[in-house]
Amino acid sequence: MAPPSAPGTLNTFDTTAAGPKGMMTKLPNFIKGPLAWSGVDFENDDTYTLHLNKEEVEEVDAALQNFKTLGLDGDEVDQYNFPLPSLAQQLAQCATVVHEQRGFFVLRGLEGSRYSVEDSTTIYLGIASYIADKRGLQDRKGNVLSHITNWKLWKVPIEKRHGIHSNQALPYHNDMGCDILALQVRHCAEKGGCTYLSSVSTAFNELLSEAPSMAEALLTPDWPVQISGREAKCYLAPALAIHDGRLMASIDPNRFGPHPSSGPTDIPSLTDSQRSALDRISKAAYRTELRLHLKTGDILFFNNWALLHRRDSYTDGDETSRHMVRLWLRNSKLGWSVPDSLLPPWSAAYGEDGVRNRLYPLIPMPEYKVPKYSAGSAAFVIEDSDASDDE
Repeated sequence: MAPPSAPGTLNTFDTTAAGPKGMMTKLPNFIKGPLAWSGVDFENDDTYTLHLNKEEVEEVDAALQNFKTLGLDGDEVDQYNFPLPSLAQQLAQCATVVHEQRGFFVLRGLEGSRYSVEDSTTIYLGIASYIADKRGLQDRKGNVLSHITNWKLWKVPIEKRHGIHSNQALPYHNDMGCDILALQVRHCAEKGGCTYLSSVSTAFNELLSEAPSMAEALLTPDWPVQISGREAKCYLAPALAIHDGRLMASIDPNRFGPHPSSGPTDIPSLTDSQRSALDRISKAAYRTELRLHLKTGDILFFNNWALLHRRDSYTDGDETSRHMVRLWLRNSKLGWSVPDSLLPPWSAAYGEDGVRNRLYPLIPMPEYKVPKYSAGSAAFVIEDSDASDDE
C-alpha cells in the first residue's frame, strides 16, 4: 500500500492528461512552482543555509548531554530525548522547505572537530529527527547509516567497489526509494568532490520544450530496474512519474538494464530511445545545476524525489579521506505519496517487515565486501529473500 498523500500540490500540471490507472495519454504542461528552479536563482549559499549561532550551538550541546544521560542507543534518538526548544521551530520550517518549497537546505555551524565520532553521530540523528521521524534501511542487513568515502584502510581495488566507495565522479541520479537524503560532512576532500543538485522539474521542462519524445520515454513504465540476489532479476517502472500532481524521479543509470556482471539474463537492455532520454535529462540537469560548497560539519538535507544529485571526482590528502555519512529519511506527515510503480525500493527502505536489527556503524567496516552487482551511483539495492550474505 502506498503511503498517505501529503496535502497540497507543489507543481501545476494538466490533470486531464492522466489516463486509466495513472498512465499518461498525453504529456503534461510545463511545471510551475518552487521546485522548478535553476542554480542561477541562488545568489549565494546564504539563501539556502541555516547558520547556527553561538546560542543555538550551545542548545545542541545541551541536547547531546541530555541524551547521553539517558543511557539510550542511537536508534532511540528523537525530538523528545534530544530537545531543541529554540531551534525546533526553525527546523520545522526547514522540513517544509524540503517538501513544499525549493526542496533542500544546508545546516552549518557545528564544528566537527569539537565532537567525538559518536557524539557527532548522535547530533546528526538528533537534528535529523526534527526534519523527519522515520529513518530508512540502506541494506537488508539493517544499516541505517552509510559511509560515503574512499576509505584508506580498504585494500580492494577501486574498480571492484561501489561508486560511492571510490574517489570517482558520480553521474546525476536519485537514491531509488528514498524520500529525503541527508549527508553529514565528516571530512572534505583535499581537492574536488563537490556536490551538485539539480531540479528534476526544470530539466523535464526543457525536454517538454525541445524533446517531447524523450519526456514521454521517461514517463513510460517500461524501464528495467535490476534486483540483485541469487539470480539477476528486474521489475519494470518509469524513470519519472506524475503522482498527486507532483513530478517524481527514480533515476539511476547504473540500475537500469542488465549489469555487466549478470551474465546471461532475461533482463532487457535499454532501448535507444531510453538511452537518449537518460542522456538528454542528464545534460539538462547539468545546465541548470547548483554547486554546493559544503564544509566539514555541514549537514545537507534534500528531497530525493524532486532533485537529482551528482558529485565531482576528488583527491584525498595523505592522512584524511573525503567522508560523508548518509541517512535516508521520511517525514510521516509531510512525506509525498509514492505511486505503486515506484514502491519496491521504497518499501525495502521504509517498510516494517524484514530486518529486525537496525545498525548504526560509526565508521566504515575495516574489511570491504565486494558487491556482486556493483553500481556507479548510490541506488538502493533490493535483495531477494533467498540471497545469501556471501553474494
